[in-house]
Amino acid sequence: MVDRAHERETASDLTCPICQVTGARPRYHVRGYTVLACPGCGGWYLALQPGQGATYDGDYLRRGRASEATHGYFDYERDRALHLRNFQRNLEILGEFGAAGALCDVGCASGHFLMAARASGRFTALTGVDPSHAAVAAVRERLGCAAVAGLLGVMPAPGRYDVLTLWETIEHIPRPVEALAAARAWLRPGGLLAVGTGDNTAPLARLLGRRWWYLVPPDHCVYFNRRALTIALTRAGYEIIGWRRIWTHWVSGANATMKLLRSLDLPPAKALAAAGALAHVALPIIHGTTLVALARPSQSP
Repeated sequence: MVDRAHERETASDLTCPICQVTGARPRYHVRGYTVLACPGCGGWYLALQPGQGATYDGDYLRRGRASEATHGYFDYERDRALHLRNFQRNLEILGEFGAAGALCDVGCASGHFLMAARASGRFTALTGVDPSHAAVAAVRERLGCAAVAGLLGVMPAPGRYDVLTLWETIEHIPRPVEALAAARAWLRPGGLLAVGTGDNTAPLARLLGRRWWYLVPPDHCVYFNRRALTIALTRAGYEIIGWRRIWTHWVSGANATMKLLRSLDLPPAKALAAAGALAHVALPIIHGTTLVALARPSQSP
């Protein structure tokens, strides 16, 4: 039996990784993990025990094979055409802020955004960074561009860039402020940072509650909203120059089904089997829960 009184006491002593405020209280319990709500910034974060962190090699990008989990993707490569279609909106957002030159995509997976960026013709050099060695190898083989396996905030800068993108990556990082601060050394003077992530205050996220598909512990360990992301970027030394929201994503029926059945706590084997039957279906999902912040390193001391 879970000792809820002890859990509340322990949670109140934890420091929010976004704003450093204590006093968080459990918001949700999701598949054995406790999601804490910060009273300071409104962000959420996980109360992780030793050994509960996420891993990204193995089957993370392809759950369609035999697996004991339904986090990650059903089959990331099979959905390449859909990802390329979705990333056109990301490129439009970057274009609004004059993004060009050398670009580094952090959390690049097997390189689909890098493919879209290359096809746009706006970038002179491309680099991918991902914790998965298999994903990085795929980027090098497919695109022939630089790709490095590592973790933002831990690894040295692989270069200096005009544009740094973190598309649905920051929520995977347990210490996001420290990682964002380290990323400043990756940017050239005046460089552009784009951070896209789920918004826990979006109407659909509120409506779905603990069933919101973005609640994927331990992969997603920090959850943001506009206030929380503002605090994180400001503390890390950035000036926010714009906000955008992504309303629609094209997803495969398999990935959507896997996430839906996961949120209903169906056993992974059954969820994956049901998802497999819809592997060739494409669905436009209108949700409005993806928030994008555009920022540059602050000139203030």
